[in-house]
Amino acid sequence: MKQSSVDREMSMELIVGTFMFMMFLALAYFTIVLGRANFFVNKFPLEVEFEDVMGLRKDDNVVQRGMTVGKVKSLRLLDGKVRVLAELDSPMKLKSDYKITVISTSILGGRNLEVKAGSTAAQLLPLDVMPQGTKPFDLMSEAADAVHEIRLAMNQGGILTNLELSVAAFKDISGKINRGEGTVGKLINDPALYNEFQSLAKDIQGVTSNVQAIVARVNKGEGTLGKLISDDSVYTNIQAVAVNLRDISDRLNRGEGTLGKLLAKDDQLYREIMATSTSLKEITGKIQRGEGLIGKLVNDETLYNDVKSAVSEVRAAVDDFRETSPAVSFTSLLMGAF
Repeated sequence: MKQSSVDREMSMELIVGTFMFMMFLALAYFTIVLGRANFFVNKFPLEVEFEDVMGLRKDDNVVQRGMTVGKVKSLRLLDGKVRVLAELDSPMKLKSDYKITVISTSILGGRNLEVKAGSTAAQLLPLDVMPQGTKPFDLMSEAADAVHEIRLAMNQGGILTNLELSVAAFKDISGKINRGEGTVGKLINDPALYNEFQSLAKDIQGVTSNVQAIVARVNKGEGTLGKLISDDSVYTNIQAVAVNLRDISDRLNRGEGTLGKLLAKDDQLYREIMATSTSLKEITGKIQRGEGLIGKLVNDETLYNDVKSAVSEVRAAVDDFRETSPAVSFTSLLMGAF
């Protein structure tokens, strides 16, 4: 009896031990395989100092160019700054123009540590230099600050008061319009204006009908304008006039006719006119100087007086002749009879 009970106890312990061993194997499987933990791969540390990490937490991802390259392992507050220790899957060499910042992955508060190693042309960052992170941009905080500033501006800057006054003024204006006050109110409420617009529309319609009738007459070739548009003889006459004008222009260019000679490149006529003008100028100069008969007639007063005296004497002789002419005529008749 004792031997059977001992065997039973050993069997139970063996079953329990086996079960516990299987549980430990399952726990290791879920921890190592499903959790993607690898205790045999080397990790490469990266330390960065921040003024503010904006809620970055342990085990948040480290991303580069949108890919996960490591995880955040610890955060410590040192000398007023936050020192972040991350472990990378592969070594990373930072350049002098690097940029490391905390970015948001969702509106609900997820964060990632984004690393930009820098351009290939830049120099390597010395190993003894602690990388400094860029201050992150908190969208929610910025939005809250913007709302606060807008509220202060509206309350302290008088925007709300001005808005209330504007609404009251607009309400007063709309009331006047509804009551038919002012120009706009009369335009909206006065039926006489509608009647005038309706009458104007009829007048415009009548004018349109008249214009259409005129266009129809023109298309039929009626009236002066219709003949100008439809009659080919008008075009023929205009073409003939154009030909004549072109012929006249050609003749002018060839120097034919008086006007052509005046416009010709040959300056013979111009020289003749200039010579005539010079001669006239010389003649008028002589007359002004009293040279020649005409000059003396124009400038010598004694000659004028002589001519005046001679004219007076001739007039007196003519008058005497008129007075004696009847007696002479009678004597002539008597002597002619004998």
